[in-house]
Amino acid sequence: ASMAWWKKAPKIEEPVPKNMLMASFDGLQEIFLESESWAIPLLPFHSSFLDLILALDTCASYRRHMGKNKHPWLQVFISCAVGTFGGTTVAALFLGQPPGWMGSLSSPFAFLLAFWLIFCCPGNVPYKIISRHRSVELVFGYINSFSCGHATSSWGADGALNSAHMVVGSGPMAIFCGMIAGCGGGILANWLGMIGKSSDWMFGTPPVLKGPSITVRTAFFASCIYYLLRNPHEFLPYGKDALLTHDQARTCIWLVWVLVLSLHELLKIENPWQWLSRAAGICLLCPDEIGGAPEDGVYEMIFGTGEKETHDAALSGFGFDKKEKEEKKKGAKSD
Repeated sequence: ASMAWWKKAPKIEEPVPKNMLMASFDGLQEIFLESESWAIPLLPFHSSFLDLILALDTCASYRRHMGKNKHPWLQVFISCAVGTFGGTTVAALFLGQPPGWMGSLSSPFAFLLAFWLIFCCPGNVPYKIISRHRSVELVFGYINSFSCGHATSSWGADGALNSAHMVVGSGPMAIFCGMIAGCGGGILANWLGMIGKSSDWMFGTPPVLKGPSITVRTAFFASCIYYLLRNPHEFLPYGKDALLTHDQARTCIWLVWVLVLSLHELLKIENPWQWLSRAAGICLLCPDEIGGAPEDGVYEMIFGTGEKETHDAALSGFGFDKKEKEEKKKGAKSD
């Protein structure tokens, strides 16, 4: 039917063609968003594929650290569970929420399957495939980058931003939850001595904090980048999600993990974050190791050396026992 002459024909807007870069990014974004729902094939029910790969990698790492030693199965089970789900669990506890992986049978079954394949499977074929082929470990690393991307964004930072508590308005809490969800399992396992090198659990300084590992650095910087991209509290001049959409920001965080893994494993760059760490250290006048006895400088030129205090104040965070100090003085005089 023809349209009357006094009515304007509706303007049909033609879709703006996307360049190749944006089209590729959209494709990667679709893959990343779908990865959260990937299921283990051949099962009659849904069980998380990403959790299976993460648990396989964690259990294989624990068994590798065991060497020729054997540990009680319950101890190994708990240790591997902490290494696999410890990060998101700590983030959830800080937010007063139940751990997300306990919300259904999907993740627990994936962990049980991985545990059985690594420690109980006849012939130890799965463990040998993972531990004796570097290419398999590399593939596992790239698959785990999906989990790291989701942990830093959806399961960590977004968990804090969507919380029902007052913490929803806290930027530091969002960054902390994003970081700890991405690397907390390793920190917690190292802190408790649950990495397989010893059958005895003991508290100790995690090696990943003495010299921050690539995982810890990446989790921290990725969480900061995610917060800056989203600007959820509009702390910065641009508005919330003004730079990228929520899903685009999540995808960028996954690509950060992929980039760091590629630089480290393929290009053999020991610490891809070294330049940023050094730049921050220079700007903040903060070297890698701090503390120690201060050297003489401007203060001594103005006020002189004087007598240095060797004990803490009574109400300081590292308080001291005066009685113990007085007894030492008496013992020195009697000698």
